[in-house]
Amino acid sequence: MNKKVKQKLVLSFVTILSRPLLFLYKSSLSVHIFNRRYVRQCIRNGEHLLYTFWHENMILPLLVHENQGIYVLVSHHFDGEVIARILRIFGYHTIRGSSTRGGKEAYNEMKKRLAESQMKIAFTPDGPRGPRREAKLGIIRLASETGAPIIPMAVAADRFTRLKSWDKLLIFHPFSRCTLVYHKPFYVPSGLNQQQLSEYGKKLSQITSKLDEEAIKCLPG
Repeated sequence: MNKKVKQKLVLSFVTILSRPLLFLYKSSLSVHIFNRRYVRQCIRNGEHLLYTFWHENMILPLLVHENQGIYVLVSHHFDGEVIARILRIFGYHTIRGSSTRGGKEAYNEMKKRLAESQMKIAFTPDGPRGPRREAKLGIIRLASETGAPIIPMAVAADRFTRLKSWDKLLIFHPFSRCTLVYHKPFYVPSGLNQQQLSEYGKKLSQITSKLDEEAIKCLPG
């Protein structure tokens, strides 16, 4: 069986079975959400929302935020196509591009949409290929140029497995107790040079990694 046939079979499987399987999986989880007031505050203020979470933590945030009209930046790689199909099933919109392919076009599309109306966009700032837990500057530049706040997120669970992928993808076991924690809005000033943007990227990385520790502490005893 050649590569293209295998990929078609995988995409067919994803399209047909992902929703019922993921619905059952989500229903088995006990999810406790903290600091949602930060999101509500931004919405009341008419601000955009730039959600961010590490690539390894993407599963739970995407399950929790289904059918909220959120746009997600997804790569053009085959694994990106798999993710895009699952996202569409769960009510997300996708913008295709990454730092290695189609990034400029995707960035311009996001910037255009942010200028038109209140928007919610989700990022994995260290995706799609890493380095792990190092925020790239695209999200920082977008926040700086549009004034949109970044809302970092972190998750934890009492029972989980980490895959041996580059991101050490976190898979929560069914029937786990989980937490999802929001950070207060993180604003990036306008008019920054490259060095200053890099410094804010480091700050975002530090905030998000520290938030992981808070998510663990928030797990029910």
